[in-house]
Amino acid sequence: FDEFQLKDLQQVYGFLFRDDGSLCIVRPTEKRGWRLPGGGPEPEDFGWKESIIREAKEEADIILDKGSLKIAGIIKITPISKNCERGLGYALRVVGRITAIEEQTEDISDGLINERIFIEPSKFLEYLPWGKFGEHQLNKALECMKDPK
Repeated sequence: FDEFQLKDLQQVYGFLFRDDGSLCIVRPTEKRGWRLPGGGPEPEDFGWKESIIREAKEEADIILDKGSLKIAGIIKITPISKNCERGLGYALRVVGRITAIEEQTEDISDGLINERIFIEPSKFLEYLPWGKFGEHQLNKALECMKDPK
């Protein structure tokens, strides 16, 4: 996975945990619903780790331990119609440890301050109602965080 090609990567979203086990989620000001911090890679990113580190800082003002970052899963993205602008690509779900929480500032992508909270993993599906798919992703993330490799 470390050699993952950025050209095929469309999204990187993180299950990002504090040392107490709580999980960071964000709610963009102008949008409904909670989500994991993350987004698409930018040209200045050298890899998926740089993408999630940058996105976590921009969206949630959290600092990540780069050495703790692991890929928990890869989701294949396919166009939903012939008119879809996005082609075939991949989305990563990653896990990582938060080392610092900073005062929130404006997200440079839209100039707004996202709402940021830290929740117990057991509450994940209450905030992000993804059903069995979400439950599977969360369980995989929790497994990855326990695995020292």
